Amino acid sequence: MNLAARNFAVDYEMAFVEYLEGGDEETALQRAYELGRRAIAGEQSILGLIDIHHRLLQTVEAEPSASRTLPRSEAFLTQVLALFEMTHRQTLDLNRSLHDSERRKAAILGSAFDSIVTFDIAGRIIEFNPAAEQMFGHSRADAVGRDLVDLIVPPARREAFRLMLAFCRGKCDGAAAGQREEMTALRADSSEFPVEMAVTLVDVNPFPFFAAFVRDLSERKAYEAKIEYLATHDALTDLVNRNLLKDRLENAIAHLARDQDNALAVLFVGVERFKFINDSMGHSFGDALIREIAIRLRQVVHDGDTLARHGSDQFVIVMDRLKNGAEEALQGASKVLAAFMQPFTTEGHAIHQFCSIGVSLYPNDGKDAENLLANADAAMHRAKAAGGGTVRFYTRDLSVFAAERVKLESALWSGLERSEFSLFYQPQVRVRDNAIVGAEALIRWQHPEFGMVYPARFIGLAEETGLIRPIGEWALVTANAQNRVWRSQGFPELRMAINVSTRQFRDGGILHSLQALLAAGELDPGSLELEVTESSMMDDMEESIGILNDLRALGASISLDDFGTGYSSLAYLRRLPVDRLKIDQSFVHDMESDPQKKTMIKEIIHLALAFNLGIIAEGVETSGELGFLAEHGCHEYQGYFYSRPVSASEFERLLRAPRTNG
Repeated sequence: MNLAARNFAVDYEMAFVEYLEGGDEETALQRAYELGRRAIAGEQSILGLIDIHHRLLQTVEAEPSASRTLPRSEAFLTQVLALFEMTHRQTLDLNRSLHDSERRKAAILGSAFDSIVTFDIAGRIIEFNPAAEQMFGHSRADAVGRDLVDLIVPPARREAFRLMLAFCRGKCDGAAAGQREEMTALRADSSEFPVEMAVTLVDVNPFPFFAAFVRDLSERKAYEAKIEYLATHDALTDLVNRNLLKDRLENAIAHLARDQDNALAVLFVGVERFKFINDSMGHSFGDALIREIAIRLRQVVHDGDTLARHGSDQFVIVMDRLKNGAEEALQGASKVLAAFMQPFTTEGHAIHQFCSIGVSLYPNDGKDAENLLANADAAMHRAKAAGGGTVRFYTRDLSVFAAERVKLESALWSGLERSEFSLFYQPQVRVRDNAIVGAEALIRWQHPEFGMVYPARFIGLAEETGLIRPIGEWALVTANAQNRVWRSQGFPELRMAINVSTRQFRDGGILHSLQALLAAGELDPGSLELEVTESSMMDDMEESIGILNDLRALGASISLDDFGTGYSSLAYLRRLPVDRLKIDQSFVHDMESDPQKKTMIKEIIHLALAFNLGIIAEGVETSGELGFLAEHGCHEYQGYFYSRPVSASEFERLLRAPRTNG
């Protein structure tokens, strides 16, 4: 018998004898309960307890007074056994509860999304749940018993982590205490990744421990980095956006304020005709084209310079630390212009684009980012107004130009509503007998403040803003109605020539307008000629041919305007469904003193005759020019030699005037 069993037997005998000799019943029962508890705790089994009791009982029964003590002895055993059973049942329930608790704890640890790692005060891992296994790449079997700091904390972070644990231990003071922070963790493959770790010291006697709840922040950090990137970069091109551009420009200016030997240039690059392409070809096509342009621009920007996307069709280049500001800025701008010389291949289409560039220099053109950008923008719009494809440096008068442009754009929106537009008509004259055979309708804008505004000043702006469609449709309706009035007045049937903008042509606006007028019975297509420029067809010649065929199918004739200024139409001329070529006035002007222009005109006339096309020259101002055209077979002409564009009433006067041969 071991010591615990012998001690239990002695204690039981003492309690038993005391009870038999008339001891206090309540005290005896308390001792009986304590004996039952001790038995359950392992000092004695139930069978051993009964055996002890019976041996004591045999001793008692041998005495003369046994008859008196027997019932009392049985009562004592009954109480001890009852208390034993009760305590045993409670112990079983407690063990079952503890077992269930362990199972629940294991289930919770196993199903938790977050990694849960428990470790003792010394830092040795006690528990490592499945989420921790997956996160760190260590198995539970490999992790348990190892030092947590050495296992999942990068070497450079370990000392700081140990200090944090020491802080948690010192802060505990008998209650749970913890620390939460973002840090870098270490995987089994030695890769590092960001985590959020909440470490809590759980103070339970006799063995307090740490519980660490670890969450992988890789996705969140990547998302935050993306959000931060998008706050400073253009999502379409990955270029610097306006926000970061301004910051970089301000930093460069601050640096140059301390370095007077260097200069800074801002190049504002505006892509021409982008709005039209975006509207006619679709936004996905426009996005693809912008990406191609951005790639091309990256190739010509020096390392250290900033290339930013400033708007849908605008880019900005900041050239920093220039020794010779104007000269180096011009060299940079020339490289940009050269980058646009080759067509951009976008979704299988070869797109010929060009750009206009405005330049401002620090400190002469502005001492802060806002002024430098605004002045470069103004210079860019002056370059656009000059015809595009060129560079303009900022000058003081451009501030006035920029303000006027904003004002003009605002006024343009209300011009149609206020009936400020009108049409003038320039006679188209047959060369052989000087008879008026047609009229070109030319739009004018009579603004109450600006006065007479000519097309060169606002048509480009109308193209940019999209107002060219309602303006063009108004011109078509008005010119057609006027031609019907003249016919009703008995004048000979005239051909009415209407200019079609690139935007109207490409997006189908002119086709829809003609269809609507025909459906309403307000159009005689046989007297309508649509003047389409070469440049409006260059982007997609096959599509252009289809559009021209649709227009001619409605009964309108087609004139190829500004012929000779493009560079792709000669190859397609045999296939183009056009009725007339129009020699551009740039060839006619001063041709008498320029043999090369004469040669060019002769070739165009002969080409038109070879293809059985009508031929008309514009910009004729002298009898010598007209004589040369007549000599080489030109059919018609228009220009100041016969008449400037005039109002409808003045045109009627010309129709009534006696015909004179030039």
